[in-house]
Amino acid sequence: MVDFSAVMSMLAMLQQNTDDWFSWMVFMLFMVILNFYAGKLQIQVWMGQIGRALDQLNRFRLEAEREFVETASKYGKEKEKIKKALERFIGFFMMLPETIDPAGAVLKLDHIVRNREDRLNFFIKEVAPKSDDVALANLRDLLESTIALDFIFRVVRHYFVLGKKTQNMIYIAQIQMLLPEIMRMARAYRMAAEASKRGLPMGDGIGPLVALRLIGNSEVIDFGENVVGAELDIEGRRVLVLKAKGPGGEIGRPGEALKRIIESRAGNVSRIMMIDAAMKLEGEKTGEIAEGVGAAIGGIGVEKWKIEEVATKYGIPLDAFIIKEDFAEAVAAMTKEIASTANEVANRVREAILSRTSEGDFVIVVGVGNSAGIGNRLEVPGIAS
Repeated sequence: MVDFSAVMSMLAMLQQNTDDWFSWMVFMLFMVILNFYAGKLQIQVWMGQIGRALDQLNRFRLEAEREFVETASKYGKEKEKIKKALERFIGFFMMLPETIDPAGAVLKLDHIVRNREDRLNFFIKEVAPKSDDVALANLRDLLESTIALDFIFRVVRHYFVLGKKTQNMIYIAQIQMLLPEIMRMARAYRMAAEASKRGLPMGDGIGPLVALRLIGNSEVIDFGENVVGAELDIEGRRVLVLKAKGPGGEIGRPGEALKRIIESRAGNVSRIMMIDAAMKLEGEKTGEIAEGVGAAIGGIGVEKWKIEEVATKYGIPLDAFIIKEDFAEAVAAMTKEIASTANEVANRVREAILSRTSEGDFVIVVGVGNSAGIGNRLEVPGIAS
């Protein structure tokens, strides 16, 4: 007698094995297709992300251009003429000097940096002929933010178009991996443009703000190179406090001014103390204060070189006080968190002068940074007035 239950069980097992093999074959086929097209799918996802970022970058640069035109038009020229002049100037660049033979490279760089600043000033005077020194400096800062945003847009667009043409994952991956930092930088420049338009103090102005706290309402002297200062008496020490000329967006040439002052005294300076904003590490608190040694000054390096040269020549100790902030905080409008550190830093500088120098010593204190919105004396309109 045939056992029908056994036959049915065998048929069910055969059907199950057939289904397993079919599922396995479908899975393998899917994996082959996925492996073949995965790269292309990933490229399309990245291209979508870059494209959206590019739209935002384009909006940033157009907004900055529009703000520059509107702000400059207050000083004597029609918007249409300013817009056409800006379109011609927006690709402005600076070529760094050749350093195959490093001798004299800093002097060549200094010459080129001065040429660049002169060219920017000439352009501002051309499009805003009625601007005074303060307005000119603020317009120059706004122009530099506009040029930076345009450059960022062009670079990202270059890789986007190149990636679209070649479908090369390497080109696209490079820009996609850097995209978060690129957008962070672009947003910072966009905020910087807004601050410059309104003549607000920037985070980078904490050095001049500390210097202003020290100067108070003392008589201010113009030392040239867009640097001003005042001589104070701090318990028998003669203290010369220097800062960039405000309240326009000037950083001055503190290295050049410092060199001239020290040379005029034949090196008779006990200490140089410098205050500047510095990039914080992720996880560090904005406004954290740190002390160290050396020339606390950023930029392209020319002014730092001049300070180090003259300090080394005469054996003058260099003390540094830094206030930590990130890039966006440095170029955007100064926050209360950063501004509130000015008094504490000023007190630390006073304490350092008293503990590291003697009565009769001559000390130079330099507040490094952008003086936009920061006057030269406390009664002069500005952030600290």
